[in-house]
Amino acid sequence: MNILQHTELEKIKTQAQSSVEKLAFPSKKDEDWKYTRVSAFKPENFIPAVHQPATQEIISQNSIQNLDSFKIVFVDGIFTPEFSNYPKDKLIVLPFSEALKNEKYQQIFAEKFNTLTNQEYFTILNTASTQEGTFIYVPKNTVEEKPVELLYINSSQERPALQTIRNLFIVEDNSQASVTAKVHTLSEHEFLTNMVTEIFVGKNSHFRLYKIQDDAPETNLLDSTFVAQEQDSQAYIHTFTFGGKITRNELSFDHKGENINSTLKGITIIGDGQEVGNHTLVQHNQPNCESHELYRGIYNGNAHGIFNGKIKVHEIAQKTNAFQQNNNVLLSDKANIDTKPQLEIFADDVKCSHGCTVGQLDNDALFYMKQRGIHEKEAKALLMFAFAADVMETVTLPELKNTINKVIAKKLDVSLDFDF
Repeated sequence: MNILQHTELEKIKTQAQSSVEKLAFPSKKDEDWKYTRVSAFKPENFIPAVHQPATQEIISQNSIQNLDSFKIVFVDGIFTPEFSNYPKDKLIVLPFSEALKNEKYQQIFAEKFNTLTNQEYFTILNTASTQEGTFIYVPKNTVEEKPVELLYINSSQERPALQTIRNLFIVEDNSQASVTAKVHTLSEHEFLTNMVTEIFVGKNSHFRLYKIQDDAPETNLLDSTFVAQEQDSQAYIHTFTFGGKITRNELSFDHKGENINSTLKGITIIGDGQEVGNHTLVQHNQPNCESHELYRGIYNGNAHGIFNGKIKVHEIAQKTNAFQQNNNVLLSDKANIDTKPQLEIFADDVKCSHGCTVGQLDNDALFYMKQRGIHEKEAKALLMFAFAADVMETVTLPELKNTINKVIAKKLDVSLDFDF
């Protein structure tokens, strides 16, 4: 059954369907898709995922261990209340189907839904095919220390399957909230997840989103996140990518007031046959704002990394402070990275910098550690942990840090037990 019955939303979906039918499928001739294996994302190669029940064991295995959180779980796009624990009063966390039973939230949907997204093929496709999603609403003057944990489980499928995920997060003025999001696929067959998230951060509010991408070997993920910030707000988006076959992350920030702080950070560690692309855009539309962007990648085997980051400082955006850096380590002669940091500056009183590095491990540091009795594999791992530390320092959830530590150690094939 089509969940989005509200008239305005149905109108949006109908318009999106009409638009996507007129658009050409992206190709390597498109600058934004030049380095991506876009053929892996062709919708006609997949069928809609078929819902199959999950177990508590699967949910527990994919949750962040020891994290005291609200939780909302979807299995094959179907909300599963038996695995979910979510508030309904101060902080509102609901599936779309429940939120749209409330007249107030219907109005919010009509005002906010699909107003931030771009006109990219897959974003419009997501809008046209959305059936369910996660609605998070933080009312004014609400400070919630307990994070919201979103878990999307894709069950075992007998054929290549497609899953659409949609999120709408609204943080009103003078409020605070944090969210973790993870997609996990059980299928051994090829799987495609198309996720779109819209985030509105009100005046003097703080919001954090942690995305954990450590999926099955045959999964492909398109993850598009759009953030609009009002005056005096802070938003932090962390993206940790370790698994899957091909992952494309698109992240866009839009500044709608002064004294805004935006932080974009990511860690990618991948190996043979894997590809991860991080594509970012920060629109500095107002004066006296800051953006801090740091992505670090570690590539082994014949892994392929992509970084395409753009900072655009408009003429009105005087006193902007924008920093962008992409650092990469290639652990194999076959690994490669296409990196393209960009600055477009139309204001004259700004402090902006950008850069990228591509190299190998520091042999002098490695030699120094080996001289002190540290095995070469552990020494390399320690250097990799240190390489990732600048990204991890702004993660405020200790349980999440421990989880990421364990994943990094596993990816580097070492047994290390310490925190950043």
